[in-house]
Amino acid sequence: MKTLLISLALLVSSSVIAQDKVSTHTPWTKEDSAAINALALYPDSIRLLIFQACEYPAIIVNVASLQRNSSTAFADAIGGYPKAEQEDIWNLSRYPGLISKLAANNSDDQLTGILATYPSDIHDIGLKYAKNNQADLKKVDSIESQANTQFDQFISAYPADVQQTFRTLLQYPEIMSLLNDHLSLSVRVGDHYKRDPQRVIHKADSNHDVQVKQNAQEVQEWKQNIESDTAAQNELKNAANAYADSNGYNTGETDKPIDENMVANYTCNPYPYWLGYPSWYPYAYWYPYPYWYDWGFYYGRNGNMVVFGTPSFYFTNWYFYYPRHWETFPHLGGAYIHHYYGPRRPYTENSLVVRNWVQNNRNYLPNNFVSSSSARVEAIRQVGQLHVAAQRSGVPENTSARNEYLQKNADRFPALNNKPEQTSIPEERGMQNVIQHPERQPAVIPSRTEPNVNTRTQRSVSTPTYNYNNINRAQSYHQSTWEHAQPTRQYSAPARQYSAPARQSAPAPSRSGGGGGGRR
Repeated sequence: MKTLLISLALLVSSSVIAQDKVSTHTPWTKEDSAAINALALYPDSIRLLIFQACEYPAIIVNVASLQRNSSTAFADAIGGYPKAEQEDIWNLSRYPGLISKLAANNSDDQLTGILATYPSDIHDIGLKYAKNNQADLKKVDSIESQANTQFDQFISAYPADVQQTFRTLLQYPEIMSLLNDHLSLSVRVGDHYKRDPQRVIHKADSNHDVQVKQNAQEVQEWKQNIESDTAAQNELKNAANAYADSNGYNTGETDKPIDENMVANYTCNPYPYWLGYPSWYPYAYWYPYPYWYDWGFYYGRNGNMVVFGTPSFYFTNWYFYYPRHWETFPHLGGAYIHHYYGPRRPYTENSLVVRNWVQNNRNYLPNNFVSSSSARVEAIRQVGQLHVAAQRSGVPENTSARNEYLQKNADRFPALNNKPEQTSIPEERGMQNVIQHPERQPAVIPSRTEPNVNTRTQRSVSTPTYNYNNINRAQSYHQSTWEHAQPTRQYSAPARQYSAPARQSAPAPSRSGGGGGGRR
């Protein structure tokens, strides 16, 4: 992975040296490297659009400014509702055109006809707000409509192919966020793509193939890890039910077998770019996935456990945030340690959560914690017991107080290092606390495929469809990688608005090498 990141960081500089014989690039930050590394997971047609968009940083900046205004207006418009009702409206917004249709003066028969084309789980919510809160729906519809109108007005002065590029990328809200958050990256990528598009495309294609292979290998290793450890497998199932329960599902619902065709063709509508994702999330959460996606497995037709990937960041963060989970599901924790401290040591946000937990508790862990599976499991259990017991005894939540509590009660925790100052587990420099208080994930349709109801004008690239059995699970990877790779400096839109270029009478030069294949 380190070699891959280095090669990606050199992508821009090598094209400059090849053409100008003099390197004019500025050094890439680690955030830039991580961000462009994530870009490689998109299909080639989307990568090409991203490179083209990077040639127009003025559009990126102005569109981001418009998005901040519209999303703030939306959050303010529904801010008076209780959080549960805000979640309802956020959920309605995920289905393109739905709020606009519900905001019109419709009869009961018309509302029934409108909702018939949307998932059944959204029908009651849609009827409720269409009948009782129509004024607020009209306000939300107005906010989104105004944003679309301003966007169309702004890009109207640009060539048709540029307009097409940005209209398509609006369907990928996390891409638009990334391009603005990493504006220096966008500018540099756009500049070097303009200089030598074939080289940039070729390098991205090569990295895509490498990362797909690496991701497939990681999934296979995690699958073998879980399937070969019965205790870890059972605890993953039990923890999965607890996670689903904490997010509004019930065990009877989540234990049901899922049709494999539904899993393979599940389509997830993101929150719309102009309205943003729920304002209370401390991290970007554009795509509300079903419970089984966060687990990394589902129950097949015969009730068997079908592992299709590693658990999501949200599930992993939920597990490592609560000490009770370490005490209750220690074999699952051991599986995490075995996987993310193994020979390959995959670099994802899951690995950061796991390694962050080890660093936070390194003073208490025995010297053979990483190397010995039996020591690992019991140490995880007793670290959980230590934290819970200390909290119940009113011990302040700081390292020195907990160390003192452990030394006074060493006989209760024989698997732990009772002399924290003598720990031999090395400190990993540069680690930061990535474990956050888990937010309740929005409950989404548990038992059927969400239909593709995108009412926007059809573009050259199809509406995003996520096949969760196609190994790369790119969207989740992007969320975890990009959110942890925040820019060193936050860029804000300048007060001065960039002017659009003069209209071109001749069509823009065509780009080659993009290829097709819009599906993962």
